[in-house]
Order: sequence, then C-alpha cells, then structure tokens
Amino acid sequence: MLNKYLNICAGGLGVAAAVIGGTILFRGLSGESVKSFLAGSCLILGGTGIASASLYQVKVESDIEKILSERRKAMPKACRGCRNFHGIKYQGVMLVCAIHPHGVESDTCLDFEKFS
Repeated sequence: MLNKYLNICAGGLGVAAAVIGGTILFRGLSGESVKSFLAGSCLILGGTGIASASLYQVKVESDIEKILSERRKAMPKACRGCRNFHGIKYQGVMLVCAIHPHGVESDTCLDFEKFS
C-alpha cells in the first residue's frame, strides 16, 4: 500500500517537473535563450516520463490486486492455504487439486497440507 502512495507522489512530482519545464521552455523561447530551451525541454521529457511510469505502475499494481482478490474469492474455503491447491481452469473445468479434482463438499479437507 505504501508503494502505491510513493508512486502517486512520484507521478505528481513528474507532472510538476513537466509544468516547470514548460514554463522555463516558454520563457526560453521568448528570450531566445538556448540554455533555457534545453533545460525546459529536459524537464518536460523527464517529468512526463517519471509521471507516466509511476502512474502506470499504480495501475498495474491495482490490476494485479484485483485479479488476486478474484482468485481468493473463487478458492474453496477448505483449500485456502493448502499446498495441494491448483485452481486453474482447463477448457472451462476447474482443477482444484490432484487429490480432489472437483474440490471437497465440506469446509474441511482430510488431505489438507499447510502451505509453508
């Protein structure tokens, strides 16, 4: 969760750098200063790169968390934390584990092995 906020802050700083770079670039064009033009261009490109990379990372982490949450919800209660759990669909049929291909009907499994 902390990583998400750090990426959002980095994205915000990247946007701020791009805005400052745009201001410097604009002033450099009015004053015809090559140094200001180069500095402004570098800040725009660098700030845009940092912002887009950081905010894209937030989106990727959010998508991963959503997928993991959906998988956890789909996992049978008796299988949570079991090292034998497989949980992948093959041609639309879920293979729960090799011992109980279709899962167990109760909330406990006699073959449960804690995943360490």
